[in-house]
Amino acid sequence: MKVPVDKIVIKDRARVEIGDDFEALKQSIKQRGLINPICVTKEDFELVAGFRRLKACKELGWKKIEVKLFENLSSLEKKVLELEENIHKELTWIERAKLRKEIHELYKELKGAAVKGHESDGWGLKDSAEVLGISTATLSQDISLLEASETLPEISKYKSRKQALKAYTKLQETAILSELAKRQAEGEKSAGKLYHLYCGDAVKVIKENLDDEVVDLVIFDPPWGVDIDIIASARGPSGTKASYRDDSETYAVELAFNLIPELYRVMKPDTHMYLFCGIQYVSFYKALLEDFAKVVKDVERVAQYHKHLQEPVGRLLDTCKQMNSKRRWKFIVDELPLIWVKEGGGYTDFDTKFMPRYETILFCRKGYGRGLSEATSNVFEFNRPSTVERLHTQEKPIDLLQKFIKISTAPNELVLDPCAGSFATVVAATLSGRRSIGIEKDKELYTRGLDRVKGFLAKEKEDES
Repeated sequence: MKVPVDKIVIKDRARVEIGDDFEALKQSIKQRGLINPICVTKEDFELVAGFRRLKACKELGWKKIEVKLFENLSSLEKKVLELEENIHKELTWIERAKLRKEIHELYKELKGAAVKGHESDGWGLKDSAEVLGISTATLSQDISLLEASETLPEISKYKSRKQALKAYTKLQETAILSELAKRQAEGEKSAGKLYHLYCGDAVKVIKENLDDEVVDLVIFDPPWGVDIDIIASARGPSGTKASYRDDSETYAVELAFNLIPELYRVMKPDTHMYLFCGIQYVSFYKALLEDFAKVVKDVERVAQYHKHLQEPVGRLLDTCKQMNSKRRWKFIVDELPLIWVKEGGGYTDFDTKFMPRYETILFCRKGYGRGLSEATSNVFEFNRPSTVERLHTQEKPIDLLQKFIKISTAPNELVLDPCAGSFATVVAATLSGRRSIGIEKDKELYTRGLDRVKGFLAKEKEDES
């Protein structure tokens, strides 16, 4: 029969999206008419199936529409019919999850809910999953995702269920890590210790003050071994700006050899480290952080074409194997370094060389267990602090450090910067709701950095109030 369009009642339905092909559907109805009638209840013309067709007919200006009548349908039967209707036209994952949950709830009302931990004839997740033809785990995940989307609407914006589930799992992990870190931090916060600043040799300070596996993230910006102390004073800002006291290759390499094993010791399993380094030292640091195996492989390739090198390469390989058998640490380093792009060129002998406008950062893991809190590219564009604001020639921007901190940690977790310089990492960590430890060897820079941290955070507190 045909009924007036304005008499059809639309109540709460799972389908919200009309789909990208809606205009094509409307055009088809305009040209060929309504091939399949919509389904309504006989009692009050409540729509059961055919939402998109009804909407298309309304937009075409139809006054009446052909319907198929259903009599005495229960709420459960209405939902099942809606689900059946949309098998041929794919629902979004959240629409399908909502419909499954509603069917499950209606079955519980009809049959009585099962009591957890007791044998009964009540209706449970397993029963609904069997009726719907899905696994119990799938139904349980759908219900969890729906509940999570009520408090975190961003979950519902993911295009696929797989993406939403991955994001939800990550949020759960972050919440657990944050709560654990919060409990750990409560004692320190009560004593007013959101951060610890040390003046001294980083290796010695870490050995004397930090237990095994207590740090959640390391940001390591060591001297680069490129004599920046000489270049900066000759070409860069002078006066109050500090640079490295010693940026020779010998000092930089010695510091790395002594400090990196200690950093590994204090890091928790499955945590991250960001290591700033000159691009000319990327291969060296990767070899040091891993196990020198790639270096040996590179030399082996050369030896294939130079037979006289095969014997000494063999001895080198044996030496590396012996060394690694005693080694108790090994980082996993991403093959491609991260790139920080600045607003302008940096210090160099610019009469003869191009001015570098980017820095490389090695992303290192102590195990694979922890992922990143957000999807991001490996190129980061942040302006350096202005020369007026900088205490150190190589000071990193706070917003770049905050980005790394938020990607790799949860609130209240502990960030370590063993070459703190101007203590920008400490400021970034505190502003991000993380605890931090900063270590700086230079006494003058430490004093100025300490004043800077206190002043900066005091200003933030004043701005908030």
